[in-house]
Amino acid sequence: MMAPSLESSLRATLPIPQSSPIKAMSSMIVDYLDYQKIQTALRDEDDETSTSSPTPRTSAPAPLFARAAVDSLSRTSGSFLTTSSPLKSTSAPPAFKPFTISPIKPTSRYAPLLLREVLSAREQELVDALREADARDTARKLSMIEMQAGVLLAGMYSTRAQTQLQAQETKTTKKKKGGRRKMGDGKAKYFTGEDFFRMAQQDALDKEEEEANKEKRKVDKESRAGVLADWQAMNNAIRDRNEAKKVTFSADVVAWEAERDEARAEKRKRAWDKPKWKDYTPELLLPRPKKPADDEDSDSSTDADADSD
Repeated sequence: MMAPSLESSLRATLPIPQSSPIKAMSSMIVDYLDYQKIQTALRDEDDETSTSSPTPRTSAPAPLFARAAVDSLSRTSGSFLTTSSPLKSTSAPPAFKPFTISPIKPTSRYAPLLLREVLSAREQELVDALREADARDTARKLSMIEMQAGVLLAGMYSTRAQTQLQAQETKTTKKKKGGRRKMGDGKAKYFTGEDFFRMAQQDALDKEEEEANKEKRKVDKESRAGVLADWQAMNNAIRDRNEAKKVTFSADVVAWEAERDEARAEKRKRAWDKPKWKDYTPELLLPRPKKPADDEDSDSSTDADADSD
């Protein structure tokens, strides 16, 4: 058991050192409270001297509490809170270390003193002040319990959110890189160990295979682009020939209609039958070359452009 010291004997709990981010924000709050106290004192002094002095005192300039707190916070483990970069699962929120609160007793610790007979007006003032201090201490203890409860709930939420963020990052990494992460997963690594060495070797082989597949896809894409260009050129030539045949067919139909009208007027048989489009041997367009099964979906945009033409 620790021997009571001067500090611990005056406190309800033993002092627990907090993390650096908590200390930075606590210092900002303490500085701001001191600033408010100074401002209140200056206003009270101005109120007392306002009748005798026509010129009011200029209030002290407000210090840059927020900027000072951000500067201090940027030099701690919570520096990621001062940047606009996306949060990562490895960025743990600043931890608050809750301290043990002494139980609230049914009777005040000062009950024996408060039960003594008051013998003077000064003693009555001291008793009233003691009752007020005791009530204020109890109210602050209840408020501290509620604050620590809120901090614990926020910590539970942060832990759950951090776990989900880590799972999402792991899922994304597995989808992009085949599920292997040599570094950056928050786990300790033994660089000269066999497991890490095998992982590094496999990663190098995977990169070589990926580069080879990438080059193959590039060659296949260029080859298919050439095949599609030839197919499109041949179909364009077929369309041109069909258009020329349509022009001839239309002219023959006009000539036949004139012959029909003339034969009807002369009451004779038509010299030739009506032209039929199939007799002009129209050519069918060539079907699209089939895409190899191992082609990537990236070729679909090229195919769609060819279809639109």
